[in-house]
Amino acid sequence: MLMIATNMKKIKRLCGLFILCYLHIGWAQPTLDTTGYTVRNIQVKGNLLVDTDVLITLSGLQKGVIIDSSSEQIRRSIRKIAKHDGIKSVAIYLSDVDQINHLATFVIRVEEHPQLVNYLLEGLTKKDRKALLEEVPIDKHVALSPLFLQKTIAKIKKIFLEKGFRDVQLSTELIPSQTMDQKITLKIKIHKGKKSIVHKITLEGNNHLDTDLLLYNLKALKEAPHFTLVQDILKKSITLAPIRKGGVLLQLPKTIDEVKRYLFSHISFFPSVFTEEKYLKAKENLILFYQSKGFRDVHIAAERLKPSRGGKLNIYLKINEGKQYTIRHIKWVGNYVYSDQVLDKWLNLQEGRVYDPLYITSRFTPGITAPTIRDLYANNGYFNFCAEVVETSLEGNHVDLEIRIQEGKQFTIRQVDIIGNTLTHDYVIRRELLTLPGEKYNEGLVRASIRNLAMLRLFKHEKLNPDIQPNQIKNTVDLIYSVEEQPQFDIKLNCSGGQGIMAGLELGSNNVSLKNLFRGKIPIGGAQELHLTAQINGKDYKNFTFSFQEPWLWLKSHPYIFSISFNSAFQNAPYGGNHALDDWVDLNIFPVGKQNKKSTISSIGGRVGLGKRFAKYWEIHWGVDYHYHRYASYPLLQDQTKRSGFVHDFTLDFAWQYSSINNPNYPTSGASWSNFLTLTPPYTLLGYTPSVATAMPRVKEFVKFIMDGYYFKRLFGNCVLHFRGHVGFLHSLSSKEIGPFERFYLGGTSSTPTKLLGTNFVTLRGYPDESLTPEDYTTKIKGGVLFNKLVSELRYPIALSPICCYLLGFVEIGDSWLNYKDFNLYNMKKSIGGGIRLILPIPLIPMLGLDFGYRLDPVKDIRSAKNSFEYHFILAPSIR
Repeated sequence: MLMIATNMKKIKRLCGLFILCYLHIGWAQPTLDTTGYTVRNIQVKGNLLVDTDVLITLSGLQKGVIIDSSSEQIRRSIRKIAKHDGIKSVAIYLSDVDQINHLATFVIRVEEHPQLVNYLLEGLTKKDRKALLEEVPIDKHVALSPLFLQKTIAKIKKIFLEKGFRDVQLSTELIPSQTMDQKITLKIKIHKGKKSIVHKITLEGNNHLDTDLLLYNLKALKEAPHFTLVQDILKKSITLAPIRKGGVLLQLPKTIDEVKRYLFSHISFFPSVFTEEKYLKAKENLILFYQSKGFRDVHIAAERLKPSRGGKLNIYLKINEGKQYTIRHIKWVGNYVYSDQVLDKWLNLQEGRVYDPLYITSRFTPGITAPTIRDLYANNGYFNFCAEVVETSLEGNHVDLEIRIQEGKQFTIRQVDIIGNTLTHDYVIRRELLTLPGEKYNEGLVRASIRNLAMLRLFKHEKLNPDIQPNQIKNTVDLIYSVEEQPQFDIKLNCSGGQGIMAGLELGSNNVSLKNLFRGKIPIGGAQELHLTAQINGKDYKNFTFSFQEPWLWLKSHPYIFSISFNSAFQNAPYGGNHALDDWVDLNIFPVGKQNKKSTISSIGGRVGLGKRFAKYWEIHWGVDYHYHRYASYPLLQDQTKRSGFVHDFTLDFAWQYSSINNPNYPTSGASWSNFLTLTPPYTLLGYTPSVATAMPRVKEFVKFIMDGYYFKRLFGNCVLHFRGHVGFLHSLSSKEIGPFERFYLGGTSSTPTKLLGTNFVTLRGYPDESLTPEDYTTKIKGGVLFNKLVSELRYPIALSPICCYLLGFVEIGDSWLNYKDFNLYNMKKSIGGGIRLILPIPLIPMLGLDFGYRLDPVKDIRSAKNSFEYHFILAPSIR
């Protein structure tokens, strides 16, 4: 009985399955039989927004094609159509089936997502909406699929989270159109909440390292703004902390980093916005800093974020320091080129020192500020050098290290190519390259070559990236130096008012080629400097200057720097009476005295110089300069007495310079040191005696020495600390007093030099032009014989390319003295202030600057003595 019942159940199931199949085939929709059907026609139904041809193309169905009975092609067609953003669902079935000829019409029925016609953003200001749509653009007429909504909401939420809005909430609402089917307006409601600001960071478990030190090394996050510097200094002073063990006076900061850490712990002006990315970075920095102090097993045992009022956030971190490890033994493996002793010296890590894995790793990477072991090998041709540091033993708090080195084989340079130079000749670039085919590969020389190209000022510094292509089979390297040209073509027009209109024109370039000029080609591409300058003020003033420099002049198989310049100037200053009517009466009604009341001065002369690079970063220059000056009824001295005469100006100059600056526009590292010595023949010692005694000597007789020093140090990011100092001395070559020539004028940022007197202008921001220049009221001679100036600047870039723009804050101190006996460092004039520099890649205005200075010392006999602020507009970089 049991078996009969079981068989009856099976029969019923088979009958039911048969009936369902019959209904599905005959009454519902035709499907494919075992023989398949030929596609007679293709129809698309249900689509209003997506084009029919697009859906047919996606399906892959074609007329006349036989569809296999397995229907795999149908399933593939459905998957392809379903991937379209505008399709919600899809089905394919048969219609108009011809069972005899096996023909059928394939119908593609789709259901579409509604289409976006408009969107609304609620909860934001107009400015915030504009900024959000720039980052997350929402295109109209897109299909509002769930995936589109999910991605859009996720992007918007991510943007607000990155800005510190941890509690941001978003919701969406779909509003159907009343006039159009399948059209939707998307409303996104945004509630930003309060921006999360770090208020307090609490550290627990740091038994070996100071909390202030750890907070400083978090870097990514800092506590709420505070200023406790004065309070800390007063507290330590009152409690005698400076003279106790470890006090301020007994333990002064030895590095810039220690100074920054102390200031960081007591000065904070800006709040730190909390974001998840900053938080993770801060924890990573904390762990890395602990590991650099030997705490190999340090980890964060617990953490908590506790919000408070006003969006403030308190962070709590519990640290498990673990043991502090020291190095017990270091073993070198695989080194054949250099001995263990040499590598130990380069590693600079004695046994017993705190185990710092970060420092050890850095010694096997390219050095930025100092050469490393990686540089030692890479500069000797070992291109494939690599090292692995393995901890072979951990006993107690001691660690044994094994440094496994793979030196590889030496690589040689097969060829050196240059691409990107359309104006500059190849030989100009190649003579600056220190990497030559056939020589061993040297990574240090590659970097030095890039610096040499940058200092030419012909190419964009940020685009100078060498492409190094090694051949591992032949052990060779191909070097491709890619450049993007940016030569300086100076076309400057200027006009200034005063006594008449002064018009000026300057033409020139630092990429001239005279060789091309003589060959009938365009005279550019040779890196020669040529400048023509003309300044005219009607018939009263004319000044013409020509200068040329060849950076590579070959003499006896050695390259020299050759320069030549020529200058001709004429100034005709009319008589200046008490009133304009007096001038007209004197010069027109009484023409007899007209010639005597004209003040004229003319100069003509030139200079020839030669220089040479004699070592890395070092240059030496020497030159001969001669100018002949003639003046008639001209008030040269401060007594305004008109004098006539002439002056022979013959000088010899010497200069030796050092420069390791890495960027001509915005240096971040390096130093520069320049020494200039200028002297004339000792006419008096040679027996020369003027036939007629005059207030203005007929020959210049002096010796002058000027020294300039610059230093650049990157602090963090591209923030740079810049120091520079300047000092100058002027002395006579005879027993006579120093004359009126070549003296130092101090104050302001700009003055118009007089070639005859040869004045040297030294800037000092915060003071009017020449306001700090001493004057001898007895001899009526103006200008100092000694000057000293020190400058400290903090620079922060806004943009580096293609326009270089940076902000700066400065502290300056300087002074000029009439006599050596007046020299007093404690009475030097001081100023503070800030400014901005804009270096443009256009020839008409290469640089713009504005400085705001506040002088800290009073200045006599100036109109603005009551106002301690000075504004300085700068159109060109100043030397000192």
